[in-house]
Amino acid sequence: MGKKQTKKQIRKKHFKILVFLGFALLLGGAVLGKMSSTNEVPAGELSLEEKFDQAMREGTPVFVFLHSLDCNPCQVMMETVAEVYPEFEDKIVLIDVNVYDQKNQSILKRERLQAIPTLVFYDGRGGRQVHIGVMDPPKLQQVFQSLAGGN
Repeated sequence: MGKKQTKKQIRKKHFKILVFLGFALLLGGAVLGKMSSTNEVPAGELSLEEKFDQAMREGTPVFVFLHSLDCNPCQVMMETVAEVYPEFEDKIVLIDVNVYDQKNQSILKRERLQAIPTLVFYDGRGGRQVHIGVMDPPKLQQVFQSLAGGN
């Protein structure tokens, strides 16, 4: 049988636990306070809509890519985008939208999604072109070059 603990030993054990929890709460509060005291939001934490709006304000072309992760045409288009877009990533903002992610519902309404994959191209002045379906790599590269001011 186990050793019976006295009330004093139990209180001492509880005290250590409370001190530890108090320290953890103070540390957590300090970290949260530091995080909330900065006004800057890192670019990686912007919502897709905020990222889109910021690019439009700055006059930067935007490519909105609406797709799912499991449709075959979407997968083909994801490979095409992965192949072609890196050449233009410093000139065109990519808004990569998984249509089944709940946090993207407002951007789906904004873009008036009807089918996937859908490719929406915005020039720096807000002009909009929509392509529904798969686009081959040379055509996507041509559209990107046009958006980036190459043609």
